[in-house]
Amino acid sequence: MALGDSYTIGTGLADLAQNFPSLLASRLREETGIDVALVNLGVNGYTTADLIREELPVARGLRPELVTILIGANDVVQGSDDAAYRTHLTEIYETVEHFGLAAKRVLVVSIPDFSALPRAAPFGAPSDLRARIDAFNRVAQSEAASRGFAYVDITSSSREDNKRGDWLAPDGLHPGPAQHQAIADRIDPAWAGWRSVQWDRWSPPARRVLAQAQDEAKTLHHAYIGTEHLLLGLVGDTEGTAGQLLKRRRVTYRRVRKIVDQVLGKSNDGGTAVSQTIPTTRVRHVLRIACKEATAAGADSVGAAHILLALMVEGEGMAPQVLSDMGLTLAGARADIDRLEHDVAATHQAAEQGGWAAAIGRWLDRRGR
Repeated sequence: MALGDSYTIGTGLADLAQNFPSLLASRLREETGIDVALVNLGVNGYTTADLIREELPVARGLRPELVTILIGANDVVQGSDDAAYRTHLTEIYETVEHFGLAAKRVLVVSIPDFSALPRAAPFGAPSDLRARIDAFNRVAQSEAASRGFAYVDITSSSREDNKRGDWLAPDGLHPGPAQHQAIADRIDPAWAGWRSVQWDRWSPPARRVLAQAQDEAKTLHHAYIGTEHLLLGLVGDTEGTAGQLLKRRRVTYRRVRKIVDQVLGKSNDGGTAVSQTIPTTRVRHVLRIACKEATAAGADSVGAAHILLALMVEGEGMAPQVLSDMGLTLAGARADIDRLEHDVAATHQAAEQGGWAAAIGRWLDRRGR
């Protein structure tokens, strides 16, 4: 969810998909496979008071997982002082705190500097405007820090003497596509909380598989996590659908580990311990596919079964080859997973119905007495 004014909504852009919130949402969608829904509440000309009056009531009815706040340029234009700006920001930030998000999931973006633009002349002298923008940004940064919110300074990049024709919008006052791209580029590496949102979608069994994969890599003294480690994690977790499927197909930990040792060499228990393991590019791709598999299936979370399917969809690396050699096909795995999940659902339903039937029977029995 994006809160703000013209800079947030993208006033002056030919296509609102070029504004920085849309660019960030698109990147998150592409990198994680999550079906990202963006709600951009920004309105051209809004001040902090307008945001409080108009945007916050709408925001309260939503359940955002990420929030950006960029507001204050129109407070500068309308002559608001530091104290009034701080008071309004405090109300905005306190309301956002009540959304229940982790603080790192909230990003405060600094006010761009428009003071030197010819179209800003009616608003005051460039030096005065610049000083007020800097003062408001210090207030925003201080208030954000007191709550643990992330803060990204885009003001410095807005002051760059960029000669690109699309740096400014045709109105000569608002950022153009290139500047919105620069804003997204500035935010992307600096906002640690915006990518971690994907891990909220992973089920406990899937998280166990990923943790086990990391442990397997360390046990083998590998500084990377490959598809083979993911497969070892899957066969090591026998409680979920994926583990049951693999067990039925006789894809066991012992068999997979033996193949891994034969291909990569057995681990040297006396070797140097690996302090950090990093997923390979292929594994990152597998995890993105797993997210897409969960979304396509309408699942509430990404499960271990989605990781198994993603390995087979990706098709490259040691794990898909091992699975293929052991007789597993993608179509067969999908059918088996559907069957297992249907059986589990039927068992749960029968148990629930049995529980109700027994309870009703006991009640009727007592009534009969």
